[in-house]
Amino acid sequence: MLTNKSSKKPKLYPEPDSKEENLVSDFQSPEYGNPPTFKVSRSGQLKSYEIPSGYGFFVPAFTRAKGMDEVGELLDKNLLSEDIFPIIEYLGLKIQDIAKAASVSPSTVSRWDNKSPIGTPGSYQFFKIDEVIKKGVDLFGNTNHLKQWLDSPNMALGNEAPVKILTSMIGLELVDEALDALHFGNVM
Repeated sequence: MLTNKSSKKPKLYPEPDSKEENLVSDFQSPEYGNPPTFKVSRSGQLKSYEIPSGYGFFVPAFTRAKGMDEVGELLDKNLLSEDIFPIIEYLGLKIQDIAKAASVSPSTVSRWDNKSPIGTPGSYQFFKIDEVIKKGVDLFGNTNHLKQWLDSPNMALGNEAPVKILTSMIGLELVDEALDALHFGNVM
C-alpha cells in the first residue's frame, strides 16, 4: 500500500486587495443601442474602452451594421452599383476588374446604372474587399498610406501590387494574409 509521506501543507494565499490589483473585466455585453466596452480597474479607478462596431470602410450600410446578421441581410439583398463606387474609385478599378470581382461580364458592368444590383457573389466579394481596406487603414493609419502599399509591388505576393489581385477570391485572401503578417511584425 502506497502512502503519501509528504508533510507539506498546502500554501494559503492572502485574499487580493482590490485597491492594489489591476483588474480587467470580461467583455461587457452592451445594452441595445450602446456600443460594447471593456472596463479596466487600476488602483480603484475605473476606465471604459469602447469597442467600435461596424464592418467595412467605404460602404455606409456595412459601417452602420451592428452585427454579421445585418451584413448577411445586406448581402442577400445585393449591393447596388452606387454602394461600391467609393471602393472602385479608391482602388482605381477598371471595368474588367469590377466584372471579375462581381462575377459578371464586362458588358454587364458597362450597362449598370447607379441603382443596378451587382448580384450576391459580387456583393460578397466587395464586402470582403471593404473589410480588407478597413483592416489596412487600421494598420497603416490612413487611406493614403494604405493606397501606397496597395499600389506597390510586393514580394510576398509574387511581386504583384496587392490592388491587382484584390478582385479574385484567392488574391483577396493573400492580401488579407499579407496585412495580418504586417500586423504581427513581418516585413511584406
